[in-house]
Amino acid sequence: MKKIRIIFAFAFIFLLVIPQVAYANMAAPKESDIASSITFEKNDAISVLSETLDIIVDGAEADIAATYRMKNTTDEYVSTQSMFLSPNIENSGVKVAVNGIDTSFTAETYALEYSSGIVKRDWRYVILAKNMDQSDGRKVDSIMFELNFAPKEEYDVVVSYRYRLGGYPDYDYNAKRGEIHYYLTPAAMWKDFSKLTINLYLDEGMPVLKNSNLQFEKAGKRTYRYISDKLPEDDLEIVIDQNWLQNFIGFFKSPYLGMNLLIIFMVFLPIVLIILAIILIARHLRKKERH
Repeated sequence: MKKIRIIFAFAFIFLLVIPQVAYANMAAPKESDIASSITFEKNDAISVLSETLDIIVDGAEADIAATYRMKNTTDEYVSTQSMFLSPNIENSGVKVAVNGIDTSFTAETYALEYSSGIVKRDWRYVILAKNMDQSDGRKVDSIMFELNFAPKEEYDVVVSYRYRLGGYPDYDYNAKRGEIHYYLTPAAMWKDFSKLTINLYLDEGMPVLKNSNLQFEKAGKRTYRYISDKLPEDDLEIVIDQNWLQNFIGFFKSPYLGMNLLIIFMVFLPIVLIILAIILIARHLRKKERH
């Protein structure tokens, strides 16, 4: 009896220390355990027929909604815990709808690590750990919920949330700027991925798409669109900014205006004095030549 108890004890410890398996851009362990980590593997049953990502900038934040058209490609019932991954999620604004029905979810923050010392976009090498103290500072927010499919069934899965822009969007002067990051690459862990559409809507406060790693096309006033028949190799990174007039006006609204003007004065004063000295010398030489 004592030997049996020892065997059970070792088995229980083993289960706690091994990583639990997940699928991604949406997928999570079937039984999440605070002592375990989460790893990812390819899902061979569910395909993503399309993903439409709507990003609506609103001041210092953005409303983001990801709509997935998903299909069970098998002749069997499929049930899986799903994990949606993103940085900077404001949990109070999260909503999940599966096949048109509001669905319960849990929101967690994990330390983002890589197994085998490999640092790249391939999520097969990613580990999400509960222990933030042992990480190098990288973290990822997650939204977990359940998906159930009948044989050959397809439906929409919508995840929406409030996203806090990176950069300095709260300031009322020239430093106003916004950064948007979105994880696209985890979706490669599903069986197939067919089509991606990204709609970006900017507001009047930061109307300029300054930089993006994906090639957006202008679709209207402060509106941009990206369409692809395949999943990009990199995650989405966007930088938005004020226009030149807003930046010019913002300079004079800066609380550091006096200091900035003093620095400009100190930089340009020697140049101005040199120019004046050259002009005076030139005039003096011309007068001397006349006499």
